[in-house]
Amino acid sequence: MDGNHAAAYVAYALSETSFIYPISPASSMGDHMDNWAATGKKNILNQIVDVNMMQSEGGAAGALHGAVAAGSLTSTFTASQGLLLMIPNMYLLAGELMPTVLHVSARTVSKHALSIFNDHSDVMATRQTGFAMMCSSNVQEVMDQGLVAHIASLKTRLPFVHFFDGGRTSAEMSKIRPITYESMKEIFPMDALKSHIRDFALNPTNPMIRGTGQRPDIFFQSTVAAHKYYEAAPRLVEETMEEVAAITGRPLKLFNYHGSPSAERVAVIMGSASKTMEEAVDYLNTQGENVGVVAVQLYRPWSSKHFLAALPASVQKVAVLDRTREDGASGMPLFLDVNVTLSDEGSQKLITGAQYGLASKEFTPAMCKAVFDNLSAENPRKKYVIGINDDVTGTSLPYGAPINTVPPGTKQCAFWGLGSDGTVGASKTAIKTIGLNTDMFAQGHFVYDSHKEDGVTVSHVRFGPSEIKAEYCIASDADFISCAHPSYVHKYDMLSTLKKGGTFVLNSPWNTLADMDRKLPATLKRQIAEREAEFYNIDAIALARDIGLGKRINMPMQACFYDLSGVLPVEEALKLLKTAIVDQYAHKGPEVVKKNQEAVDRAVGSLKKIEYPREEWLSVQTGGQKKKRSEMEGSSKFVMDIMGPVLALEGDKLPVSAFEPGGYMPVGTTRFEKRAIAPEIPVWVPDKCTQCNYCAIVCPHAVVRPFLLDKGEMKAAPSGFQTRKAKGGAESAGMNYTIQISSYDCTGCAVCVQSCPDDALYMAPFEKVAEDNAPHWDYAYALPEKEIGEKYTVKGSQFQKPLLEFSGACAGCGETPYMKLATQLFGSRMVVANASGCSSVWGGTATTNPYTVTKDGSGPAWGRSLFEDNAEYGFGMALGTKQRRYRLEDCVQNALATTSGGHELREALTKWLKVKDDPDPCDAISHKIIELLSSQRELTGLDVNFETIYQQKDMLRTQSHWIVGGDGWAYDIGFGGLDHVLSRGENVNVLVLDTEMYSNTGGQVSKATQLATVTKFAAKGKRQNKKDLGQAAMLYENVYVASVALGANMNQCVQAFRDAESYDGTSLVIAYAPCIDWGIEMKFMMDEMRKAVDSGYWTLYRYDPRRTEAKQNPFQLDSRKLKSDLKEFLVGQNRFERLVRLNKDTASSLHTDLSNVSHHRHEKFRKLAMDEYEMLEYLKTKLGEEVSTEKSIVLYGSETGNAEALAGVFSNELKRRGVRPQCMALDDFDFDTLQNFKNVYCIIATCGQGELPGNCKEFWKLMNDANLDNDFLANVNYTVFGLGDSGYVFYNEAATLFDKKFEELGGKRIMPLALGDDKDDEKYETKWNEWIPDLWNEIQVEEPSKELLPPSYAVTVDTEGAIPTTSDIIVAPAGTKTFPMVKNLLLTPADYDRDIRHYEFDLSKTGFAYSLGDCLAVYPHNDKTEVMEFCEKYGINPEAVIALEDTQNRKDPYPSQITAAKLFTEVLDVFGRPSRRFYETMEMVATDPQQKADLGYIISKEGKDRFKELIKETVTYADLMEMFPSARLELPHVIDHVARIKPRLYSIASSSEMVGNMLHLCIVNEDWVTPSGKQRHGMSTRYLRNLSRADHVDNIAGRINAAGITIPDSHAPPFVMVGLGTGLAPFRAFVQDREMARIRGEPTGPMALFFGARHKRTDYTYGDELEAYHSSGKGVLSTLSTAFSRDQAHKIYVQNRVAEHPELIYDYLVKQKGYFYLCGPAGNVPPAVRQAVVEAFVSVGGHKAEEAEKMITDMQIEGRYNIEAW
Repeated sequence: MDGNHAAAYVAYALSETSFIYPISPASSMGDHMDNWAATGKKNILNQIVDVNMMQSEGGAAGALHGAVAAGSLTSTFTASQGLLLMIPNMYLLAGELMPTVLHVSARTVSKHALSIFNDHSDVMATRQTGFAMMCSSNVQEVMDQGLVAHIASLKTRLPFVHFFDGGRTSAEMSKIRPITYESMKEIFPMDALKSHIRDFALNPTNPMIRGTGQRPDIFFQSTVAAHKYYEAAPRLVEETMEEVAAITGRPLKLFNYHGSPSAERVAVIMGSASKTMEEAVDYLNTQGENVGVVAVQLYRPWSSKHFLAALPASVQKVAVLDRTREDGASGMPLFLDVNVTLSDEGSQKLITGAQYGLASKEFTPAMCKAVFDNLSAENPRKKYVIGINDDVTGTSLPYGAPINTVPPGTKQCAFWGLGSDGTVGASKTAIKTIGLNTDMFAQGHFVYDSHKEDGVTVSHVRFGPSEIKAEYCIASDADFISCAHPSYVHKYDMLSTLKKGGTFVLNSPWNTLADMDRKLPATLKRQIAEREAEFYNIDAIALARDIGLGKRINMPMQACFYDLSGVLPVEEALKLLKTAIVDQYAHKGPEVVKKNQEAVDRAVGSLKKIEYPREEWLSVQTGGQKKKRSEMEGSSKFVMDIMGPVLALEGDKLPVSAFEPGGYMPVGTTRFEKRAIAPEIPVWVPDKCTQCNYCAIVCPHAVVRPFLLDKGEMKAAPSGFQTRKAKGGAESAGMNYTIQISSYDCTGCAVCVQSCPDDALYMAPFEKVAEDNAPHWDYAYALPEKEIGEKYTVKGSQFQKPLLEFSGACAGCGETPYMKLATQLFGSRMVVANASGCSSVWGGTATTNPYTVTKDGSGPAWGRSLFEDNAEYGFGMALGTKQRRYRLEDCVQNALATTSGGHELREALTKWLKVKDDPDPCDAISHKIIELLSSQRELTGLDVNFETIYQQKDMLRTQSHWIVGGDGWAYDIGFGGLDHVLSRGENVNVLVLDTEMYSNTGGQVSKATQLATVTKFAAKGKRQNKKDLGQAAMLYENVYVASVALGANMNQCVQAFRDAESYDGTSLVIAYAPCIDWGIEMKFMMDEMRKAVDSGYWTLYRYDPRRTEAKQNPFQLDSRKLKSDLKEFLVGQNRFERLVRLNKDTASSLHTDLSNVSHHRHEKFRKLAMDEYEMLEYLKTKLGEEVSTEKSIVLYGSETGNAEALAGVFSNELKRRGVRPQCMALDDFDFDTLQNFKNVYCIIATCGQGELPGNCKEFWKLMNDANLDNDFLANVNYTVFGLGDSGYVFYNEAATLFDKKFEELGGKRIMPLALGDDKDDEKYETKWNEWIPDLWNEIQVEEPSKELLPPSYAVTVDTEGAIPTTSDIIVAPAGTKTFPMVKNLLLTPADYDRDIRHYEFDLSKTGFAYSLGDCLAVYPHNDKTEVMEFCEKYGINPEAVIALEDTQNRKDPYPSQITAAKLFTEVLDVFGRPSRRFYETMEMVATDPQQKADLGYIISKEGKDRFKELIKETVTYADLMEMFPSARLELPHVIDHVARIKPRLYSIASSSEMVGNMLHLCIVNEDWVTPSGKQRHGMSTRYLRNLSRADHVDNIAGRINAAGITIPDSHAPPFVMVGLGTGLAPFRAFVQDREMARIRGEPTGPMALFFGARHKRTDYTYGDELEAYHSSGKGVLSTLSTAFSRDQAHKIYVQNRVAEHPELIYDYLVKQKGYFYLCGPAGNVPPAVRQAVVEAFVSVGGHKAEEAEKMITDMQIEGRYNIEAW
């Protein structure tokens, strides 16, 4: 057993109550206690111990104090900070003379950094409390002296700390001889139990008072009165040791001497290192030395008498070694005790003091030798440290090379494993198996790196015929070494400890000598040869995968160990291994046992000996070099000099000078780690991908990412780099999309594959794809960061760089996706206070730091305090920052008030004062201020006031403060602090990563653990409901609270994070985070989230206090309907299934209780989300009263949140109009009640290629129930609005299906189906704004009160020239560039009535790149003459300068200074078509009653014909203002209500491959005559037509818009192109592009162009070019077929020409998998051409018409059938 097991074994025997709380490395003691209690184990008093999990160590100590006060035998277990939290109660327990025992796995106390490893700093911090302190050195002593501590505590009336080395002794597997409970009972002092505990119990039968308050007059005396107990304690402890020794046969002493009886040099030491010292002493004495060691067993009370008795009289020199460090002290604790003892005796012995082993730093025999050598030196070091190289202050003692001091016959084995592969568990099993079935001694020590899972582990295992005292890792003479992961051959020096002739077993896919020669690094090959190693290989990963064991290769590797190590005869060993498999895996079922036993059988046969050429390998210099990617070469000094050695497990060699005092470390270092641990990694299938980015948002390690590349980046991409045309709006114009996977950082969790809705990812063996993919990742990762699209969406957020990447979290971690998302949304301004726990381990492990920075160097600033005080820590940081920014604000105000400065700087500082708390505008203006200050500082220096601001520039940007931690912190130990912070209302954000257990310490119960869960410290199943942290926070009413589950509703999660961060107050986000300790397969983690929400186990909601101010219900329930049975959900998780296996009846009862609780909670939340009207109706229904029949409901189907948001806006608009609708997702709605609603408004999006959003699929199934009558919805009025993207084949398919089904079920359509298109200028809002006014008119609801809102721009008109402005800069929105039009050429004859022009633009200075099929978005200008006329009529001087101050912090506001002429020429579309809203605005301000009435009539239902007339007349804003002069809008309102000029899109008519930086357009002029005879001109075509005439060159503003068509990656596929009129433009570009490919010698497929127009003479634009490219079929244009409809009596159309070439069509499109494109006006032509293609498929291919239609549809889905019509 291990040390923790031994301590718990004794504690259980001698406790009636026990209070536990998890902390590493002590947690398993509490776990043992709880498990034994759960199984009914009895203590020596024949009782089941009452084991209680507390909320903190302080709570455990308090309860312990109370239990002893009640007269109970009790115990607890702790370490490190946990022990320190107990100190106040320890004083009380000691002061009140209360017998009890604290078993402590001694661990480092956090200082500059946290460490979970061993030293004595924690116990040494308690020595002043009055506790007796006993130290055990090995596992056997833990049991023996643990018993001594319990009994001695009763005898002495003193509480005891029984401590042993955490991580070393606590976790060391060792063969010991347990003491039976019967033997313990024999020596248990029942009389002391009565006299020293029971008789002092607080009991009303015999009342007394304790814990009184004392004055100075008596406190001192009362304290000293207890001294007699401390004087008596050593004698009583010694007496107890003798009693224990009598029943065990193992002598025990207060101070144990080992060594030469006449030693002159002696070491004094405590803990496990004393055993190492004993082993070294034995070795040194055989080498002629004369040395010894005193091991301190009873440290407090210190007995000088017993110490001196243990010390040989011959001793002249003493070395005292302390495993702790008190900075600034004159000596360490043990050193001081020994000094005082010897000084009191008048001894003149030389005494040296050493510090060793902090945080489990190795203490080896070589160091022991150095200690004794120092004593022999002529001038010995008096005080020193050993084990490190202190090259700063020179305090370290040097030591020599490793020496082998283990007893002869000891077998030493090192198993290098991968965390979670089972290596450590298998090693422990081997120790138990061999130890229990043979006479051999066995010992195991286990080393882990700091990754949560999948880190390197090394199991140091020793077997032998003699007692093993080697309390250190194997440093030399290893008999057997195995390596469980092939990547380790490049990372670690594994064979330096292998003895000559030792055995080395490698797990790798390299089964031949040739493989080894190619893959193994030269250094490893030389080591194998130098050591004459027996070298074997096994492909254990393939074997385990084949058997069905996944990545658990422990049994194949153990079989190899038994087969080769010689520890036991092979046959006997394998038999024992198979028996152990039954014991270890029987609880998991016979199938698991069978698979593991099969692995044993097959492993031995799969093991291959590698007969290597020793002489050749001895001198080899090459081979197996790790391919250089973006690794450490060229990285920072920190990465090279510190991180590199630490990752190679060589951090022990680093000197003190390498480190920065204080523990500060740089960020963003994990990208250099490249662990390469995944057996399989995801591979992207671009043709299946709909670019939703779900794979990226769910990826726990940020290894799956989308990237957008422009044309230049595409050209520079490495070979094989796959992309597809980016889908989306203008923001992705000219971009290509790719998903890249970081092969060497991936953990292989497969969450991305399981979460992909398109099957666009699959898992492939690492070895087959990793190296090929690595250059692609490296290239994409190095691309410039791009700010693209709206980041507060699921898709948009994933184009933001994750500032948490490649962490050491478990594969499939449920916590990291949330924190990663937070960094993508706010990371550049985040300050993170992180509670100790999983998130601090994967977020803050030394050297490998996953938080990183943006391109400008900003990123999350991360800090960790303690487990218990994280909320206060983060709160303090926020207040400190707030105060510093207050000071900066004062400085800015003072500078503006007292100092003159440049206009631009003063303007920027003034704006900063207005936006300093608004992150995005504050960021922008802060950067500008820093630029201006820096520039002025460099040129002329700064005034003292501005210099003060400059020195505080780090405070200019808004900071986003986050307090982050797990549920153990938030619900338990840190709840008091968290609750206080929530009550204060400060602007801090709290993120609780709720795994419903203490994940970091192994999965113990917390108040977040749900009822019926079986977990550590709740072995019988938790019997209490989960604490509702969210409801507790909502009680304050001013805290934003959200409950999220990413896999259940990604958009809700993104919006919750956005809302929380934007809330000016305290926010709390509780995130459901699946954990491997739940007993689930982590690749299904997102599915588990969805199931949890669907079943009601977890609830999604948002509580936003801001809604209260808006007279709305602050509580929004985002999971309104339960969709599945809770019990079915519970079956899928081992944490609930275990209870079924333990006790079916109890499980059934608790699961039923949990189901009832969940339903009750959901119903409570449902009511909480109701407004007054909904609640009234709910209550009426409950009471059976009649409810309204005029009910309305807004139902939505939403995937990314747009439809949901629009539904919410629409619902609020209905409320403004007196309608009280319900609003919910379709699947949240009770379908059976649909008939009860008079009006149903359905807003539904379409996903990908015609898929329904996830939250409407169940509703759709119910709608399609065959049993529904055709008049099911006869009394229901409905309308449907769809959100889609016409770039997809099944455009708005979901809305179309729902609209049709409503009709089929008898519903009455209120309005025709309306389809919003993401391709429109304003995306779906374009159609919505057209549609919604007609809907209001149709349903005849009351109009909301009309009031003219305040303008959003503060406007100042300057006619005196006081405001500067630049008149020669074209005004255009962000993202556009200006560039010259260098050619304006008329293509049509002068006598022709159509004006078609060829334009050329020079993009060389823009940085723009375009691709085939892209469009140029041109921002046109209004005609200058008309603008001058308008200004005159409006009454404004065109030259007047207008100052505009944006009061709404828009992302792209209008210019701050602009002339009136430029405003109406380049910004406001004053000659565009006014919206209905503009009519309403004019009606509000009209002063003439008749004009007011006329305007109201036009926009009414009755006036719709008049409205249509005005539209046909192309009435403009300017026209309306002239028609209704009394409705004159003031300039600020004109600016608000006249739309901004929108871009016009034109297909690009050139290939950049041919024309370079030039861009060509072919545009027909738009002119028309209105019904009244007015001549109208197209704004954009008139603007372009009049530019760059003669020799003049004009600039325009524009940007590139991505095409909605798909272009193949190569030029090989055939093209069929159908162009009508200027629809020829993109095909000219296609032909040019392919011609250039042909010239370069690339394979080019055939091209067929079918061109249609009216006349050849006038409309055959580019005719000569096309004929040249055709060259009678010899050119790149294989087929050129024209249709000039009016050049002959019988009209011939382009579809006729297509129909004339059926064989070509079938050959190109079907046989050769070619691409089809049609470009031209919408109308009859596209369907007619499609029909011609269908007929070709039918006539040539023999397909049926419906088959042919499906073939074309499939082509559309594949991107091979493209239509661009207008």
